[in-house]
Amino acid sequence: MISVYKWQRIKSMHTQGVSIRKIAKTLGISRNTVRKYLRDANPPQFKVREYKKQLDQYREDIQVMLDKGYIGTRIYNELAEKGYTGSLSSVHRFLREIKRDNQAVKSATTRVETGPGEQMQYDWKEWMLPVAGKKIKIYVHEVILSCSRKKYYQFTLSITTADIIRVLADSFIFFDGYAKELIMDNAKQMVITHRKDGIIRYNDEFLRFCGLYGIQPSACENYRPRTKGKAERPFYYIQEHLLRGLDVDNLDDFAVKLKKIQDEYNQRPHSKLGRTPEQMFQEEKPHLLKLPTIEPAMLQFKEARRVSNDGYISHDGNLYPVPMRYATKTVWIEIIYGRSMKIYDEKGTLLNKIYLCLEKQTTRPIHPEHEVINLQYRERKNGIRSTLVREFISTFGETGRIYLEGLRENTGANIYWHLTEILRYRNIYTTEKINKAMKECLKIGSYHKNSVKRLLEKNELAPLTLDYDPANLYLPDVKINRDLSCYALAESEVAN
Repeated sequence: MISVYKWQRIKSMHTQGVSIRKIAKTLGISRNTVRKYLRDANPPQFKVREYKKQLDQYREDIQVMLDKGYIGTRIYNELAEKGYTGSLSSVHRFLREIKRDNQAVKSATTRVETGPGEQMQYDWKEWMLPVAGKKIKIYVHEVILSCSRKKYYQFTLSITTADIIRVLADSFIFFDGYAKELIMDNAKQMVITHRKDGIIRYNDEFLRFCGLYGIQPSACENYRPRTKGKAERPFYYIQEHLLRGLDVDNLDDFAVKLKKIQDEYNQRPHSKLGRTPEQMFQEEKPHLLKLPTIEPAMLQFKEARRVSNDGYISHDGNLYPVPMRYATKTVWIEIIYGRSMKIYDEKGTLLNKIYLCLEKQTTRPIHPEHEVINLQYRERKNGIRSTLVREFISTFGETGRIYLEGLRENTGANIYWHLTEILRYRNIYTTEKINKAMKECLKIGSYHKNSVKRLLEKNELAPLTLDYDPANLYLPDVKINRDLSCYALAESEVAN
């Protein structure tokens, strides 16, 4: 068989009137060959020679052994027992061909377009975002309606089951509805196990969420994220058009930028469908399931925390203030996207919502109530001291005022202790005697409550005024077990 080039030359030279002999001589072929192709109008067609391999008859047996995990030498020995006479290297080459064919089958992907309201897809992507010059790990979530391609974006600082459930619930509010089926990856927050035979065990919390909304979850095949299709490729768009090279001052700034690119994408004409996701969504919206009435507590994940005696609770190693009236009590916290925290009392009343710290605290945060409490304490303490000073001066008059000034100069911070102790002497001594003792102290320049006390002790104690009637005093009977004469001293002891 000649080449197509020579066949074309034969046809063109013959058309130009060149003789068969000259054509044959020019092209280096026989005259009969020239005549053959002049008679046939069709160009020459090459047929690939088919080779039959000895191993082809064992293909099914080899596939069974591969499924069992047999290695090449084991397969070769098994085939030899079945009558195979070829070499081990031929078996290895044949195994490589089978594995390539199997991989090609697995890689083959068919596109399935779902009807309106039939399916939605969810996925998330991890990214290191520079915030005020420091990189912070964020998780960008995406929920997309498979029919209209309309998308919802959200970001979190943590990736828990509660975060995923909250993102999905918020996306349903954004779409004002949701599809019947949810396609997602096999992340542990949603799927505990996904066996090769297709048996799936879902996370209980995630499964409870799907049951509340009546959603059918469908985890994609392991290690084949392309089966999510529409949720995989759009991450490329947000990565290249927003995330890459982005540096923000704070997370609120990033939230604004994420919302902006979400709106831009939903208004951008689809490259294949020719219409925007927003336009197609208007056709899909009537087919979405309506949002059910679900008790918010069913979607909230709260944890108990005990408030310290100084009014703080701990989360992720950081401290956050709580109203002081809840000190030593138990409160409940709800973490929102790993970015903020809601604090509830035991009755479920919202006490406060605060933003979580992005870094580990190096100092204890200031409690807003501590300054007020400390101020009240200082005012109360100063009030007590002022009352004490007024009582001291009103009790001891000018002597008391002069003695007070001497205490301020000589005793410093202990002045109020001295005043308190001197005033307590009135329980034993009269005011006049105390006043007289202080005058003596002023003469010798001694300013101490003990000096006043020693001077008082030199004088006779003033009789105490009884505040009860002795006649009405009840004394219990005392039983004496022995005669008092046993305590009398012997005559010899008295003589000594």
